[in-house]
Amino acid sequence: MSHKLPVTNKKSLRGISAGALLFIVMQLAQPALVLAASNGAISQDYQTNTTGITAGELLSLSSTSSSTVEPANSASNVSSLIGVAADKPLLELSGKGTKSVQVVVGGTSSALVSDINGPVKVGDKITASPVSGVGMKAVNSTEVVGIAQADLASVQTVTRSVAGKDGKQVNIKIGQLPIAVVVEYYSVSAASGTASSFVPPFMQALANQLTGKQVSPLRVLFGMILLIMGFAAVTFMLYVAIRSGIISIGRNPLAEGALRKGLVDVIIAALGILVVTAVVVYGLLLV
Repeated sequence: MSHKLPVTNKKSLRGISAGALLFIVMQLAQPALVLAASNGAISQDYQTNTTGITAGELLSLSSTSSSTVEPANSASNVSSLIGVAADKPLLELSGKGTKSVQVVVGGTSSALVSDINGPVKVGDKITASPVSGVGMKAVNSTEVVGIAQADLASVQTVTRSVAGKDGKQVNIKIGQLPIAVVVEYYSVSAASGTASSFVPPFMQALANQLTGKQVSPLRVLFGMILLIMGFAAVTFMLYVAIRSGIISIGRNPLAEGALRKGLVDVIIAALGILVVTAVVVYGLLLV
């Protein structure tokens, strides 16, 4: 059974306020499930500048400090995933400090997970979603926080209406799902037959960093092909120009000045091609 929450006026899937997250957690309160999921967890104390962090939120390291955490978001800090906000961990590696939060870094814990990327099944990798602090199923190569230990359909969920990238309202379901916390980089297997099978992980990570969001592996693949074609065209142009210049100078040494000017024109044209190619590739990744 799902609970319908009020429609938000946000323009994109950017985040849910601390108050809304607290409401979700209260709606999802299932003492038996939460206790079972938290007993095997190991947590560590981290500082935070974010108020109102609730149990189950996915957290990432802050870009300003390796000891400070903030809600994880696929558009900004998914590469810095560190764990899940703890509820009742079995073991705390350090004591609570001022403005701090216990973060589960190992074991099993409940996490806020949504169906933004489709239904979540047992064994699915969980990563950060466009909704701050809430996870989703990983379908592309990316950093993940852990592995789902149950189907999202098997736990109580709430439904929240948010505005998608096209401005239309999208209903998503969010539930407290037990996950095995194992922070790692998830690379889609070559056996999957998807475009990500042909995209090197460092290229995917670079594309995500340049655009500030998770880029489709297919777009990264097309971008790589365009870059290779652009460099190949520039290399061929320079080779032909230099070779022709050397042959012409051998035949007519007096034409050296004209040939040098022609070579400069070719280099300028080659640089122009590289710039245009880079802009086209960036636009392709950004769409």
